[in-house]
Amino acid sequence: MSDDTPPADKPIPVKKTVTLGGLCDVIVFLALASTWLGSLGRYGWVFDLMSHFRLQHLIACAVVVLYALLRRRTWLVLISLISVLWNAQIIHAFHQTAEAVNAPGEKALRVMTFNVLTENKNHVAAIDHVLKADADIVCLLEVDETWHPNLEPLRVKYPHRVEELFHGNFGIACYTRLPLKSSEVRRFTIWQLPTLVLNLDHLGRPLTFIATHPEPPLGGVRAHEWRKQLSDIGALVAGLSGEVIVAGDFNATPWCEGMRLLREKGGLDFHSVAPVWPPTWGLHLPMMIPIDHVLTKRGLTIQKRTLGPETGSDHRSVTVEITRTTP
Repeated sequence: MSDDTPPADKPIPVKKTVTLGGLCDVIVFLALASTWLGSLGRYGWVFDLMSHFRLQHLIACAVVVLYALLRRRTWLVLISLISVLWNAQIIHAFHQTAEAVNAPGEKALRVMTFNVLTENKNHVAAIDHVLKADADIVCLLEVDETWHPNLEPLRVKYPHRVEELFHGNFGIACYTRLPLKSSEVRRFTIWQLPTLVLNLDHLGRPLTFIATHPEPPLGGVRAHEWRKQLSDIGALVAGLSGEVIVAGDFNATPWCEGMRLLREKGGLDFHSVAPVWPPTWGLHLPMMIPIDHVLTKRGLTIQKRTLGPETGSDHRSVTVEITRTTP
């Protein structure tokens, strides 16, 4: 080969650049897709995980509407508006799930559920908040042996208690001034985490109070067991006579599949005059969601719902006032 032979043409490298507009289009696609995939919760745990963030989806889709208007994309305006309305109607369905009623002569039953957080070091503030709430039934979650000495004021205040403290992040303790006829610890799923069942007397009628805290639905196995626990509690409630209250940290938003199973199988509902969609967990995070709830059955209506202050936990307490709406 001669040195004068010209070298073969080398391919010119193609530079791939990411434009701002292209990046925005990807974000828009993800925002809209997560809204609609979250509606397929019964078909997969990943889809159901997306369903928990309806408040975030609503905000994201509203931003997409503005983006679409600025870009003058008529089709995108239409799709994003439909997405906003879809999220809004799901959330609005839980804005008021019962009508306000007057119950003359009957004192409202006060119930508190509070995930105090196992790692919370501010025990005194948390317990002081519980004492000041002066609920008739108190359900505390994530109480372990380190909390044991700090629970003594509640043992003094309330004549009846059921405590299961030795389960790490899934310890539960219930305190009540209502007459306690019997209690039991039920265990569901492969995790065998405790659920407390208290058989009480409420103004001459039997009342079953159930306190539960399932695993968060992160991963296929955990999501399956989480759903199964909520479903099994629903089946338990379906077989009970008399009034029923189920409370706790469900790791479930009002609109997810696990909550649907619990409500449908147990005949339970929020029956709340006040909205149940305000977040109770992660209030300093962009992914804040409502996962602490009180559900009722057989003529019990929640007339008032109050979220507690910050006392070192990543949850806020939920205190409700319940009255009978049926004679």
